[in-house]
Amino acid sequence: FPSRLSSSFTLGLFKKMPPFKRVQCWVVILALISGHALGFTCPNRRNPLVASSASASASTSTPRSTKYTIREQRQHQPSPDMTMSMTNESDMSRADFVSNLLMASLVTSLVPGVANGFDGGVGGLGKTRPQTGVVFRDPEAAAEISQSSSGDVNYELISPDGTPVFLSFSAPWPLLKSTVGIAARDVTGGFESTFVQVVELPDGVTSLDNIKPGLLSQSIFASTGKFGMYGAPTDIRIKKIQQQSSDASGTSIYQTSFTTLTPAMIESDRKAYISASVVGNGLFLLVTTTTSARFKKLEGELRKVADSFSAISAPKSNLNLRKS
Repeated sequence: FPSRLSSSFTLGLFKKMPPFKRVQCWVVILALISGHALGFTCPNRRNPLVASSASASASTSTPRSTKYTIREQRQHQPSPDMTMSMTNESDMSRADFVSNLLMASLVTSLVPGVANGFDGGVGGLGKTRPQTGVVFRDPEAAAEISQSSSGDVNYELISPDGTPVFLSFSAPWPLLKSTVGIAARDVTGGFESTFVQVVELPDGVTSLDNIKPGLLSQSIFASTGKFGMYGAPTDIRIKKIQQQSSDASGTSIYQTSFTTLTPAMIESDRKAYISASVVGNGLFLLVTTTTSARFKKLEGELRKVADSFSAISAPKSNLNLRKS
Protein backbone atom coordinates (compact mmCIF):
# COMPACT_ATOMS: atom_id res chain seq x y z
CA PHE A 1 0.00 0.00 0.00
CA PRO A 2 2.74 2.58 0.79
CA SER A 3 4.18 1.93 -2.68
CA ARG A 4 0.89 2.95 -4.28
CA LEU A 5 0.49 6.30 -2.57
CA SER A 6 3.06 9.00 -2.16
CA SER A 7 4.14 9.84 1.38
CA SER A 8 2.85 13.41 1.22
CA PHE A 9 -0.57 12.34 -0.07
CA THR A 10 -0.87 9.66 2.62
CA LEU A 11 0.08 12.03 5.43
CA GLY A 12 -2.36 14.62 4.11
CA LEU A 13 -5.24 12.13 4.23
CA PHE A 14 -4.31 10.93 7.71
CA LYS A 15 -4.23 14.48 9.09
CA LYS A 16 -7.75 15.16 7.80
CA MET A 17 -9.16 11.90 9.20
CA PRO A 18 -10.92 11.71 12.57
CA PRO A 19 -9.06 9.55 15.14
CA PHE A 20 -11.24 6.46 14.77
CA LYS A 21 -10.68 6.38 11.00
CA ARG A 22 -6.93 6.65 11.48
CA VAL A 23 -7.07 3.58 13.72
CA GLN A 24 -9.17 1.77 11.14
CA CYS A 25 -6.66 2.55 8.40
CA TRP A 26 -3.71 1.34 10.47
CA VAL A 27 -5.51 -1.92 11.28
CA VAL A 28 -6.21 -2.49 7.58
CA ILE A 29 -2.61 -1.69 6.58
CA LEU A 30 -1.18 -4.04 9.20
CA ALA A 31 -3.58 -6.77 8.11
CA LEU A 32 -2.50 -6.32 4.49
CA ILE A 33 1.17 -6.59 5.41
CA SER A 34 0.73 -9.63 7.63
CA GLY A 35 -1.84 -11.46 5.49
CA HIS A 36 0.61 -13.99 4.10
CA ALA A 37 2.17 -14.50 7.51
CA LEU A 38 -1.11 -15.57 9.07
CA GLY A 39 -1.08 -19.01 7.51
CA PHE A 40 -3.34 -18.32 4.53
CA THR A 41 -2.68 -20.75 1.70
CA CYS A 42 -4.13 -21.34 -1.71
CA PRO A 43 -7.18 -23.62 -1.36
CA ASN A 44 -6.70 -24.94 -4.94
CA ARG A 45 -3.03 -25.83 -4.46
CA ARG A 46 -2.45 -29.58 -4.06
CA ASN A 47 -0.98 -30.92 -0.84
CA PRO A 48 2.44 -32.46 -1.63
CA LEU A 49 1.86 -35.34 0.80
CA VAL A 50 -1.47 -36.17 -0.78
CA ALA A 51 0.06 -35.96 -4.24
CA SER A 52 2.91 -38.29 -3.27
CA SER A 53 0.49 -40.76 -1.74
CA ALA A 54 -1.68 -40.68 -4.84
CA SER A 55 1.38 -41.28 -7.06
CA ALA A 56 2.48 -44.21 -4.94
CA SER A 57 -0.94 -45.77 -5.08
CA ALA A 58 -1.07 -45.34 -8.83
CA SER A 59 2.31 -47.01 -9.26
CA THR A 60 1.24 -50.10 -7.30
CA SER A 61 -2.15 -50.54 -9.01
CA THR A 62 -2.74 -52.97 -11.83
CA PRO A 63 -1.61 -51.41 -15.12
CA ARG A 64 -4.16 -51.01 -17.87
CA SER A 65 -3.54 -51.34 -21.56
CA THR A 66 -1.47 -48.63 -23.16
CA LYS A 67 -4.02 -48.09 -25.94
CA TYR A 68 -6.88 -47.50 -23.50
CA THR A 69 -4.76 -45.24 -21.34
CA ILE A 70 -3.83 -42.99 -24.28
CA ARG A 71 -7.46 -42.80 -25.45
CA GLU A 72 -8.62 -41.94 -21.91
CA GLN A 73 -6.00 -39.23 -21.59
CA ARG A 74 -7.08 -37.67 -24.87
CA GLN A 75 -10.74 -37.69 -23.81
CA HIS A 76 -10.02 -36.06 -20.44
CA GLN A 77 -7.27 -33.72 -21.56
CA PRO A 78 -8.46 -30.13 -20.95
CA SER A 79 -8.48 -27.56 -23.71
CA PRO A 80 -5.93 -24.70 -23.66
CA ASP A 81 -8.63 -22.22 -22.62
CA MET A 82 -9.72 -24.44 -19.76
CA THR A 83 -6.13 -24.94 -18.66
CA MET A 84 -5.56 -21.16 -18.56
CA SER A 85 -8.76 -20.66 -16.56
CA MET A 86 -7.74 -23.32 -14.04
CA THR A 87 -4.30 -21.75 -13.72
CA ASN A 88 -5.79 -18.31 -13.07
CA GLU A 89 -8.12 -19.73 -10.43
CA SER A 90 -5.28 -21.48 -8.63
CA ASP A 91 -3.33 -18.22 -8.54
CA MET A 92 -6.01 -16.66 -6.27
CA SER A 93 -5.09 -17.62 -2.73
CA ARG A 94 -6.86 -16.86 0.50
CA ALA A 95 -4.25 -14.26 1.28
CA ASP A 96 -4.98 -12.51 -2.03
CA PHE A 97 -8.70 -12.62 -1.32
CA VAL A 98 -8.29 -11.20 2.19
CA SER A 99 -5.90 -8.53 0.90
CA ASN A 100 -8.39 -7.40 -1.77
CA LEU A 101 -11.19 -7.32 0.79
CA LEU A 102 -9.16 -5.27 3.25
CA MET A 103 -8.04 -2.90 0.49
CA ALA A 104 -11.70 -2.27 -0.37
CA SER A 105 -12.37 -1.51 3.31
CA LEU A 106 -9.46 0.94 3.39
CA VAL A 107 -10.70 2.77 0.30
CA THR A 108 -14.17 2.99 1.84
CA SER A 109 -12.74 4.48 5.02
CA LEU A 110 -11.00 7.22 2.99
CA VAL A 111 -14.26 8.36 1.34
CA PRO A 112 -15.76 11.42 3.10
CA GLY A 113 -19.03 10.90 4.93
CA VAL A 114 -22.29 11.91 3.29
CA ALA A 115 -24.97 13.67 5.32
CA ASN A 116 -27.80 11.26 4.69
CA GLY A 117 -30.80 11.18 6.98
CA PHE A 118 -30.64 9.11 10.18
CA ASP A 119 -33.85 8.12 11.93
CA GLY A 120 -32.54 6.56 15.11
CA GLY A 121 -31.46 7.05 18.68
CA VAL A 122 -28.29 8.59 20.12
CA GLY A 123 -26.35 10.24 17.31
CA GLY A 124 -28.98 9.05 14.82
CA LEU A 125 -28.27 5.32 15.17
CA GLY A 126 -31.44 3.76 16.44
CA LYS A 127 -33.34 0.54 15.92
CA THR A 128 -36.62 2.36 15.15
CA ARG A 129 -37.56 5.86 14.10
CA PRO A 130 -37.93 8.20 17.07
CA GLN A 131 -41.05 10.30 17.44
CA THR A 132 -40.10 13.97 17.16
CA GLY A 133 -43.60 15.42 16.64
CA VAL A 134 -42.49 17.45 13.61
CA VAL A 135 -45.29 18.28 11.15
CA PHE A 136 -44.17 19.92 7.90
CA ARG A 137 -46.37 22.57 6.35
CA ASP A 138 -45.29 21.40 2.87
CA PRO A 139 -43.59 17.97 2.90
CA GLU A 140 -42.34 18.23 -0.68
CA ALA A 141 -40.73 21.62 -0.04
CA ALA A 142 -39.27 20.37 3.25
CA ALA A 143 -37.51 17.52 1.45
CA GLU A 144 -35.70 20.08 -0.73
CA ILE A 145 -34.61 22.39 2.09
CA SER A 146 -30.91 23.19 1.90
CA GLN A 147 -28.51 24.74 4.37
CA SER A 148 -26.86 28.06 3.64
CA SER A 149 -23.08 28.40 3.51
CA SER A 150 -23.19 29.93 7.00
CA GLY A 151 -25.25 27.02 8.37
CA ASP A 152 -28.67 28.73 8.44
CA VAL A 153 -31.76 26.49 8.21
CA ASN A 154 -35.40 27.57 7.74
CA TYR A 155 -38.54 25.41 7.88
CA GLU A 156 -42.29 25.92 7.81
CA LEU A 157 -44.06 23.69 10.34
CA ILE A 158 -47.51 23.22 11.83
CA SER A 159 -48.26 23.41 15.55
CA PRO A 160 -50.50 20.66 17.07
CA ASP A 161 -53.50 23.04 16.96
CA GLY A 162 -52.86 23.87 13.27
CA THR A 163 -51.01 27.16 13.76
CA PRO A 164 -48.37 27.65 11.02
CA VAL A 165 -44.84 28.19 12.32
CA PHE A 166 -41.62 29.64 10.92
CA LEU A 167 -38.72 27.76 12.50
CA SER A 168 -35.05 28.57 12.02
CA PHE A 169 -31.63 27.93 13.51
CA SER A 170 -27.98 27.89 12.48
CA ALA A 171 -25.62 24.93 12.93
CA PRO A 172 -22.00 24.32 11.86
CA TRP A 173 -22.80 20.67 11.03
CA PRO A 174 -24.49 19.45 7.85
CA LEU A 175 -28.27 19.24 7.71
CA LEU A 176 -29.38 15.62 7.40
CA LYS A 177 -31.43 14.94 4.29
CA SER A 178 -34.65 13.54 5.72
CA THR A 179 -38.37 14.00 5.20
CA VAL A 180 -39.35 12.78 8.67
CA GLY A 181 -37.53 15.17 10.98
CA ILE A 182 -35.11 18.07 11.32
CA ALA A 183 -31.56 17.39 12.48
CA ALA A 184 -27.95 18.37 11.84
CA ARG A 185 -25.02 16.23 12.90
CA ASP A 186 -21.25 16.14 12.80
CA VAL A 187 -20.51 13.42 10.21
CA THR A 188 -16.71 13.61 10.50
CA GLY A 189 -16.49 11.43 13.59
CA GLY A 190 -17.57 13.85 16.31
CA PHE A 191 -20.41 13.46 18.80
CA GLU A 192 -22.26 16.76 18.27
CA SER A 193 -25.78 17.05 16.91
CA THR A 194 -28.90 19.16 17.09
CA PHE A 195 -32.51 18.22 16.37
CA VAL A 196 -36.03 19.63 16.61
CA GLN A 197 -38.68 18.21 18.94
CA VAL A 198 -42.32 19.37 19.00
CA VAL A 199 -44.61 18.69 21.96
CA GLU A 200 -48.29 19.43 22.49
CA LEU A 201 -48.73 21.52 25.62
CA PRO A 202 -50.91 20.18 28.43
CA ASP A 203 -54.19 21.94 29.19
CA GLY A 204 -53.64 25.14 31.13
CA VAL A 205 -50.07 25.68 29.88
CA THR A 206 -49.97 28.61 27.47
CA SER A 207 -46.51 30.17 27.82
CA LEU A 208 -42.91 29.40 28.68
CA ASP A 209 -43.49 30.76 32.18
CA ASN A 210 -45.59 27.67 32.89
CA ILE A 211 -43.09 25.18 31.48
CA LYS A 212 -41.66 22.88 34.15
CA PRO A 213 -38.44 20.84 33.78
CA GLY A 214 -40.55 17.69 34.18
CA LEU A 215 -42.37 18.44 30.90
CA LEU A 216 -39.08 18.82 29.07
CA SER A 217 -37.78 15.60 30.59
CA GLN A 218 -40.89 13.63 29.58
CA SER A 219 -40.73 15.04 26.05
CA ILE A 220 -37.03 14.68 25.23
CA PHE A 221 -36.09 11.59 27.26
CA ALA A 222 -39.14 9.43 26.57
CA SER A 223 -38.69 5.86 25.34
CA THR A 224 -39.94 6.97 21.90
CA GLY A 225 -37.41 9.80 21.64
CA LYS A 226 -33.85 9.92 20.35
CA PHE A 227 -32.27 9.34 23.75
CA GLY A 228 -34.60 6.59 24.97
CA MET A 229 -34.36 4.06 22.17
CA TYR A 230 -32.21 1.64 24.19
CA GLY A 231 -33.52 2.37 27.66
CA ALA A 232 -34.66 5.31 29.72
CA PRO A 233 -31.91 7.89 30.34
CA THR A 234 -30.83 8.32 33.95
CA ASP A 235 -29.30 11.06 36.14
CA ILE A 236 -31.32 13.72 34.30
CA ARG A 237 -30.76 17.27 35.52
CA ILE A 238 -32.38 20.30 33.86
CA LYS A 239 -31.99 23.96 34.77
CA LYS A 240 -33.06 27.18 33.07
CA ILE A 241 -30.11 29.41 32.23
CA GLN A 242 -31.91 32.10 30.21
CA GLN A 243 -35.37 33.49 30.77
CA GLN A 244 -37.77 34.12 27.91
CA SER A 245 -36.15 36.55 25.47
CA SER A 246 -37.79 39.88 24.76
CA ASP A 247 -37.66 39.54 20.98
CA ALA A 248 -40.38 38.06 18.72
CA SER A 249 -39.10 34.50 19.13
CA GLY A 250 -39.67 34.47 22.89
CA THR A 251 -37.09 31.73 23.44
CA SER A 252 -35.92 30.30 26.76
CA ILE A 253 -32.76 28.20 27.08
CA TYR A 254 -32.17 25.30 29.44
CA GLN A 255 -29.08 23.21 30.14
CA THR A 256 -29.32 19.50 30.87
CA SER A 257 -27.02 16.62 31.74
CA PHE A 258 -27.99 12.96 31.55
CA THR A 259 -26.75 9.41 30.96
CA THR A 260 -28.07 7.39 28.06
CA LEU A 261 -27.35 4.06 26.40
CA THR A 262 -25.64 3.81 23.02
CA PRO A 263 -26.56 1.18 20.38
CA ALA A 264 -23.75 -0.96 21.88
CA MET A 265 -25.57 -0.75 25.25
CA ILE A 266 -22.75 1.34 26.77
CA GLU A 267 -23.58 4.23 29.09
CA SER A 268 -22.80 7.65 27.64
CA ASP A 269 -22.73 10.81 29.76
CA ARG A 270 -24.00 13.74 27.74
CA LYS A 271 -24.89 17.40 28.10
CA ALA A 272 -27.20 19.55 26.01
CA TYR A 273 -28.72 22.96 25.53
CA ILE A 274 -32.50 23.04 25.07
CA SER A 275 -33.96 26.05 23.25
CA ALA A 276 -37.72 26.37 23.80
CA SER A 277 -40.46 28.46 22.16
CA VAL A 278 -44.26 28.27 22.34
CA VAL A 279 -46.41 28.76 19.23
CA GLY A 280 -50.13 27.97 19.41
CA ASN A 281 -50.46 24.96 21.71
CA GLY A 282 -47.10 23.56 20.66
CA LEU A 283 -43.77 23.61 22.48
CA PHE A 284 -40.97 23.79 19.90
CA LEU A 285 -37.58 22.59 21.12
CA LEU A 286 -34.08 22.57 19.64
CA VAL A 287 -31.83 20.10 21.47
CA THR A 288 -28.09 20.67 20.89
CA THR A 289 -25.92 18.00 22.46
CA THR A 290 -22.51 16.38 22.81
CA THR A 291 -20.73 14.13 25.30
CA SER A 292 -19.90 15.47 28.75
CA ALA A 293 -16.19 15.06 28.04
CA ARG A 294 -16.39 17.36 24.99
CA PHE A 295 -18.93 19.85 26.33
CA LYS A 296 -16.52 22.21 28.06
CA LYS A 297 -14.35 22.55 24.97
CA LEU A 298 -17.34 23.10 22.64
CA GLU A 299 -19.63 24.97 25.03
CA GLY A 300 -19.36 28.26 23.13
CA GLU A 301 -20.14 26.65 19.78
CA LEU A 302 -23.10 24.72 21.18
CA ARG A 303 -24.49 27.80 22.91
CA LYS A 304 -24.29 29.72 19.65
CA VAL A 305 -26.48 27.08 17.99
CA ALA A 306 -28.95 27.24 20.89
CA ASP A 307 -29.13 31.05 20.73
CA SER A 308 -29.85 30.95 16.99
CA PHE A 309 -33.14 29.07 17.44
CA SER A 310 -36.40 30.83 16.61
CA ALA A 311 -40.02 29.64 16.23
CA ILE A 312 -42.72 32.22 15.46
CA SER A 313 -46.26 32.27 14.07
CA ALA A 314 -46.71 32.44 10.29
CA PRO A 315 -49.66 33.16 7.96
CA LYS A 316 -52.14 30.29 7.64
CA SER A 317 -52.35 28.07 4.56
CA ASN A 318 -54.18 24.94 3.32
CA LEU A 319 -51.12 22.83 2.50
CA ASN A 320 -50.61 19.14 3.27
CA LEU A 321 -49.38 17.94 6.65
CA ARG A 322 -46.88 15.20 7.46
CA LYS A 323 -46.06 14.12 10.98
CA SER A 324 -42.78 12.46 12.00
